[in-house]
Amino acid sequence: MAEKTILLYSPVLTPRLQYAGMHIGSMLPGAVINMTSSEDEAAASIGPVINYSDETVGGALHVVPSGLLGESGVRPLDVVPAALGGKTVIFPSAGRDDLGFDIFSAVFYMLCRYEEYLPAGRDRHGRFPWKESMAFRYGLSWEPLVDQWAVMLMEAISQRYPAVSFPEREFRFIPTIDVDVPWAYRNRGLMRTIGGFAKAAATGNFADLKMRYRVLFRGWDDPYDTYDRISSIHNEYGITPLFFFSAGSYGRFDKSVSPNNKEYRRLIMDISAGSEWGIHPSYLSYDQPERLEMEIDTLARITGKAPVRSRNHYLRFSFPESCRMLEAAGIREDYTLGWAEMTGFRAGTCTPFLFYDLEREETGSLTLFPFQVMDGTLCDYMKLDTEEAAVHGSGIAARVRQAGGTLVTLWHNETFSGQGRWRNWEKVYLEIIKAAME
Repeated sequence: MAEKTILLYSPVLTPRLQYAGMHIGSMLPGAVINMTSSEDEAAASIGPVINYSDETVGGALHVVPSGLLGESGVRPLDVVPAALGGKTVIFPSAGRDDLGFDIFSAVFYMLCRYEEYLPAGRDRHGRFPWKESMAFRYGLSWEPLVDQWAVMLMEAISQRYPAVSFPEREFRFIPTIDVDVPWAYRNRGLMRTIGGFAKAAATGNFADLKMRYRVLFRGWDDPYDTYDRISSIHNEYGITPLFFFSAGSYGRFDKSVSPNNKEYRRLIMDISAGSEWGIHPSYLSYDQPERLEMEIDTLARITGKAPVRSRNHYLRFSFPESCRMLEAAGIREDYTLGWAEMTGFRAGTCTPFLFYDLEREETGSLTLFPFQVMDGTLCDYMKLDTEEAAVHGSGIAARVRQAGGTLVTLWHNETFSGQGRWRNWEKVYLEIIKAAME
């Protein structure tokens, strides 16, 4: 079926408007948005037209600009959500146009992460906190606003142009697994192994002492060696997980096995041969481009090809620096964007989008895949038990599915161990998968 062409007219096609228009066009199934600065072309068009200007143009669908897309740089903005037709919007137009709000400014504001460029508190890892976000202030953390706005636009276009209809958006599910610590006890080197025994003894953790001994000296399976189980779960549902592997050095926040370890290298090669994979840049690589390049080179030597996907360890991410670093290193997709302390939609969307550099006023090449739910968020931050976590996680999955978005889950290999705080957490993951696959 041929794509429907929608013409977007604006007297000035700024980089910001082109970015927002391009992304919105990608969210309209079976349609493409072309842009023009010619009013004559817009007036003469026989197809659907969106008029993004202060003046009316024939019978075109009128959206009045807020002014944001004509600016450059950043400034403090008092963005206050408003109710419109049972939905929440930003940049309302007070009834001066057909849509009721400036969807192009709204989408741009959310996706470029405008608020993350402004002075705000950061947590001890340098991360933008959930409680600093507009989503937290107005109770919108679990609303995929951008996706809802796309539906509002489709409905408005179909109402203005009855011959134009849109199919439903196609839901996607990308389960991701971070391999922070490949094994609980094995392949840790002599000094770390001795230190582990000493710490367990000093703290009276006799269960850990017993398990260490059994794994290291009696041939028991390492509890974090859950890779066969992970494969089995996903094979049952016909989905392929995306793994992220560390290739950095040991440190205070980096507890992985050395990438020089033969068994770890073999694990990476085996999994990367049958699954999607990417790099898990170390904690220290967050603001060290040379270290990031070194880790990418290490993983490339192990797998035989350079990684093009990434997720930063500890979810350390800042705009625009992290995006620029990843682009320069050859990364094309990043999966870091999400909150550590809360589930939901950090960029107000469950649809991947291109990075926009607010300092340079240009669209980048890096595609950001926001995740919505992480095991550690449910357990360690929200303090949910397994029953509560299953209900909450399934609700997030259902919301993304309803929006026709891309569900990205973040789990760890150790979560499938059933050990310690992860006892019975596999069932949480299974419930989320069921909600996604229904």
